[in-house]
Amino acid sequence: MARISGRGLSRLVTAAAAVALAGGMAAGTASAHTTGAQFGSVQVTAKKKPTAAAPQFPIGAVTKADKFYVYTPDGKGGLSSRFGPFSKMTELDAVQVDRDADGKHDADYFVTKDGDLKWHGMTGQDRTIARHFEFRKLLSPGNLGGSKEGDLLATGYQGTLWLFTTKFNGDIASKQKVGSAGEFGQYVAYAGRGDLTGDGRADIVAEDMKGVLWLYKGTGNAKKPFAERTRIGGGWGKYNHLFSNGDLDGDGRSDLLARDNAGALWLYKGTGKASAPFKAPVKIGKSGWNQYRLVF
Repeated sequence: MARISGRGLSRLVTAAAAVALAGGMAAGTASAHTTGAQFGSVQVTAKKKPTAAAPQFPIGAVTKADKFYVYTPDGKGGLSSRFGPFSKMTELDAVQVDRDADGKHDADYFVTKDGDLKWHGMTGQDRTIARHFEFRKLLSPGNLGGSKEGDLLATGYQGTLWLFTTKFNGDIASKQKVGSAGEFGQYVAYAGRGDLTGDGRADIVAEDMKGVLWLYKGTGNAKKPFAERTRIGGGWGKYNHLFSNGDLDGDGRSDLLARDNAGALWLYKGTGKASAPFKAPVKIGKSGWNQYRLVF
């Protein structure tokens, strides 16, 4: 799910650009800008160009002391050395979004300590979308309602799941409850960015209290964005955070990242198959990831 006082979110992409340029990367592009400045683009290493089904995003990480860092994919299934720190980031939650279905990060939503939902777009200007936003955990797996803009999922009180379809300028187009507390209140984590099943629609996974991971296939229908869940497998309780930046290794399939209780980072490469959406895990970060209170 980017506080550099709101404006710091623009530096997420700026930092990614700096790292990418330093590495002399090739193939595919990621937008880069600074607040109030002109936009640019830099090369990002990848076997295939990003798409809405397999986006390629940088990763933002915020320490418990509110220091903000950025990682970018190295094109080989790993991450660059972290870049930063930038100004302090104090918001409670944040998500990157793709507004035009090109597979690239170009805006962010974040929840402030005051409980407001704010938006940061490519113009470098922040906007308050909702005051006293009563939802917390945010997720933007991509478009869930049939338009180009990346939509928002958010959990409400007692675990209800809500879908916010969005507009290009960051405004909320519609809001509706899509999951009851009886079903979605049992989950401790959600993750997903892009297509996990090979049908071109954005999907998510959810981990329940027993450590079982479930797949929710996207339907493309905002009124009923997910099909009935299917079981992926057990043993996920060893992780304390699940997230995705899309296609980490550049093979054209979206992947999943998991942080274990010892602070190591694991990559689950996507297969594009609903029956078994992930390959066996590969450790890509030996330790240290538990220093972050927020990774998105």
